[in-house]
Amino acid sequence: MTAEVCWLLLHGTPLTPVVWDQVAAQLRPHAPTQIPAVIPAGEVADVQRALAQQVLGQLVERPYDIHVVGHSFGGQVALDIALAAPERVRSLMMICSRDTPYPPFAAAAAALRRGDAVDINAAMSRWFRPEELQAEGPVVSYARHCLRHADRSSWADALDGIANYDRSLLVSRLDVPLTLIAAEFDQVSKPADMAALADRVAGSRLQVLRGAAHMTPFTDSTSLAELILDASRR
Repeated sequence: MTAEVCWLLLHGTPLTPVVWDQVAAQLRPHAPTQIPAVIPAGEVADVQRALAQQVLGQLVERPYDIHVVGHSFGGQVALDIALAAPERVRSLMMICSRDTPYPPFAAAAAALRRGDAVDINAAMSRWFRPEELQAEGPVVSYARHCLRHADRSSWADALDGIANYDRSLLVSRLDVPLTLIAAEFDQVSKPADMAALADRVAGSRLQVLRGAAHMTPFTDSTSLAELILDASRR
C-alpha cells in the first residue's frame, strides 16, 4: 500500500506559519499541507533538532510520507527532519538556509535578551529588495508586523540556534533528493554558502534566484509553489 504524501512547510524566525498561506493554497490541489509552528519554547542545547523531533512527533499518527520544505531557520529544522527520518521524506527543499554556523546572530540574540531596540528598517532592508519595500505589498507588511510583535525570548533562542548550527559533517549521508534555493542578495545564507552545501551532498541541485533577497521568494507565491512542485518530482 502506497503511503499518502503531504507537504510539510516550515517557516523562518521570527515569522509564523502564515507566511506559507498563499503557497499552501496552490499546493493543496496536489497533496495535503501541514504547516506547523517552529518556534522555540525555552532554551535547549540544539533547538533545530528539538523542533525537528517535535514536528515528527506531531506526524507520528498520520500515515504521510512528506515533501519537506523549509525557509531560513525552518530550512535547518527541515534538514534535521531529513537526517532523523529519511524513510519518511520523499524530498527536501531548503530555501535561503545553510548547514553551517552563522556566529553574528549570537550578538543579535544577546541584544534581544538585553531588551535593546530592534532596528526593523535594517532587518527589512536585508530581507527585501528596495523596490519590494517601496511597493509595501502584503508579504512586506506581514514581515514588518512579525518583527514588531515577535516574542523576544523565542526569537533569541532561534538566532542562537542559527549562530551555532553545524551539520556540515552529517549532510553527506543524506539519502533524499535535495533542492537548494538561494537568493542572489541574501546576506546570511549567501549563494556561496549554499553552493558549498550542495557540494557536500551528492546529487543535490542548487538554483540561485537572480535579483532576489532573503524574503523575495514569498512575494511571488505562484513561482515559489512551482519551484516546490518541481523539486518534489525529482
